[in-house]
Amino acid sequence: MDLSTTQKLDIEYQSALNYCFTILPNVSRSFAIGIEFLTGELQNSVLIGYLLCRIIDTIEDDKDLDIALKHKFLQEFPKCFENDSILIEYQYLAKKLTGDKQHTNLLENIDKVFCVFKNLTEDSKIVLKKCVIEMAYGMADFVSRYPNGIRISSVEEYKKYCYYVAGTVGVLLTDLWSIHGRCISKQNLQLLNKNSILFGEALQTVNILKDIVWDAKNENSIYIPESLLRKHGLDHSNFLLPEKEQQSFSAINEMLILANDDVNYSLDYVRKLPLANFRIRFFCIFPLLLAIATLREIRKSENIIFSGKNIKVSRKQVIFIKYYSILASLFNFLLAENVVNKIYFLK
Repeated sequence: MDLSTTQKLDIEYQSALNYCFTILPNVSRSFAIGIEFLTGELQNSVLIGYLLCRIIDTIEDDKDLDIALKHKFLQEFPKCFENDSILIEYQYLAKKLTGDKQHTNLLENIDKVFCVFKNLTEDSKIVLKKCVIEMAYGMADFVSRYPNGIRISSVEEYKKYCYYVAGTVGVLLTDLWSIHGRCISKQNLQLLNKNSILFGEALQTVNILKDIVWDAKNENSIYIPESLLRKHGLDHSNFLLPEKEQQSFSAINEMLILANDDVNYSLDYVRKLPLANFRIRFFCIFPLLLAIATLREIRKSENIIFSGKNIKVSRKQVIFIKYYSILASLFNFLLAENVVNKIYFLK
């Protein structure tokens, strides 16, 4: 018996959704754990929101892609929301990229991501479209501003960069919480909106700090503001030299202070989420506590940043943090700063 058009569309949608859930842990293990805790429309919305952001990031990160092409595909990404035929160009682009194979595979299957996107509720689609477009335009701006590799000049510019690549995600998530969450009053939402950008900035700053050498060598990108380096007699050309290590860490310590402040604002962000939203709270708490543990690893060994070695939280600690996050999603006192600071001393 021939399948009806509706049945064919349902099969296509389920296949696309299965792909999205399958690729997720291959492009982000920590987000996969958080998204696994969500359910229903919210789960699908966060899943697709993350994958769309990852696609943009994959294009922006590729070190061998011609700058003009990179800018073009970032600048024109919003057209993907309006015209399916554009997706073929992005699938073709994937074959030119030299980055992580899982990330390029995601770009090759961009049509599946948009297939699921089109089946989200209108409210969710509006949120995702708005934030993803802002991210794409922001990244295009920085690509054109620094065609030979990003060199952040000031703390103000650093915050602007973080807003585009991570703050927009904080806004996206908060808007989704307001639509799909429980018992979130207008007052709650105002408090969440106040710190939503800093929630994204906190996670981004920790990622930057743990990957300073990798970013410089593999992506020719330096995110530590030069104005901050100059306070310590350094600049972008010499701060990774072995003989400058002590001065460099003094400069980076200022970034650690910024990260710590952002983390504290982020803890406040999560505490403002009503306990009825324990799944959403876990989604936020787990990566945040991982970030805190990563900051501890950086502080514990100053030279590890400049050694080029991976800064990682041990598997044992990740398991502890996962279960701690489950409990903290149910009890706010476990997110008090004096309690959370004990994460720094995990054995």
